[in-house]
Amino acid sequence: MMMPLNPSLKILAFDTSSPRGSVALLEGENLRAEVRLHSLQTHSKHLLSSIDFLLDQLNWKLCDLNLVAVGVGPGSFTGIRIGIATALGIAHSLGIPFAEISGMDALAHQVSFLNGRIGIVLDAHRSQAFYAEYAAGKGGIRSVKKSALINISDLEHHLSERHLYLVGDVGICHLGELKNSSAHWPRIISADLFLAADIGRLALSRKRTWRSSDYSVSEPMYIRPPDALKKKSG
Repeated sequence: MMMPLNPSLKILAFDTSSPRGSVALLEGENLRAEVRLHSLQTHSKHLLSSIDFLLDQLNWKLCDLNLVAVGVGPGSFTGIRIGIATALGIAHSLGIPFAEISGMDALAHQVSFLNGRIGIVLDAHRSQAFYAEYAAGKGGIRSVKKSALINISDLEHHLSERHLYLVGDVGICHLGELKNSSAHWPRIISADLFLAADIGRLALSRKRTWRSSDYSVSEPMYIRPPDALKKKSG
């Protein structure tokens, strides 16, 4: 029997894995405050000040938090590192659990009401995309194709005329005139691409994945290696 999610748990959630940075405070599943920032620059300059701002707006203190949830990509190598390092630091200093959530999972769970195959697309820039697939139905939602980096031209060919729903940065795929009707596949489904709140909700539902002791261990979804590493190996 599924236990109800704790309605009073105070959660700090944030995502710095893409230009769509966001920070959210939740009480249980309920979003209480949120900051969104679309920037091509690193989010390190604004992350801590955004957290302080939201706490102040709700008259919460840092020590009131019960869980820190962070997006672990896929996305920007630097952005993911900033998010994980900040989450680890806060969780360790407060002695509270830490949860890592894939942005792909967060998007998939936004559309878990669908029935069928779901393709998640995120812009990886440089004419590439991060792509994953999920299956949704009465039994819930599950991953069927892990996140991978793929050239957009190859992704367009892979998706052409497939009977699936597309979520995310679908505009980077030029698949003709995709329309939201039963006569056209794949079908585009709108979703909120600022992921902090969904990362917090998904973390709340995955209590078994919380980490309470070894804060030095994390599983970021870099997928694309950093430029410095590629230059060194070249």
